[in-house]
Amino acid sequence: MMQRPNLAGQPFLDTRPVVLASAALAVAALVLTAISVSEFVTVRVAERGHAQRLEQLRSKRTQLAAEVEAENRALAAVPWKKLGLETGAMGGVLEGRRLSWSALLADLERVVPWDVRLVSVTPNVSEGGAVGIGLDGYAMSREGWLRLLGRLFADRSFSDPLPQSEEAPDETNGLGYRIRVRATYWPGGRK
Repeated sequence: MMQRPNLAGQPFLDTRPVVLASAALAVAALVLTAISVSEFVTVRVAERGHAQRLEQLRSKRTQLAAEVEAENRALAAVPWKKLGLETGAMGGVLEGRRLSWSALLADLERVVPWDVRLVSVTPNVSEGGAVGIGLDGYAMSREGWLRLLGRLFADRSFSDPLPQSEEAPDETNGLGYRIRVRATYWPGGRK
């Protein structure tokens, strides 16, 4: 095979692929630059929005901190001990309101012997349903006083009777033996 002679002054170089590749790279660079600029602008707008939101939250936090400090000062001025005592007393009053006086008096009428006269019944309602009661009165005889204690022991509505005091009759007390007893009353009977 015969070679053709090269009559050109310089060798022929085909630069079309390089030009096409350069143009494609330039277009890709322009597209990527446009995307980057668009992302940059979007991020800057979002960043400004977040910065404004952060500033709003900081001012809200400062406002809430001031409110909390004011509330703490107000709470520090509250007399907690006194309030606790008043609340406890109110709880006792509410528990006392639940006590059925008619049931208590009916149960006492059932256990108090005929020769014992009560002049004072003092309930002290506690949590759990039990009621501590103080009974003050007069017994015509010591046997009546002992019968009262025996009946309090035996009845299921009462428990733990504890004599507090006993005074024999004298010139100043002609009503009989002055008695005082504490017991636990269980409305509806012991469980």
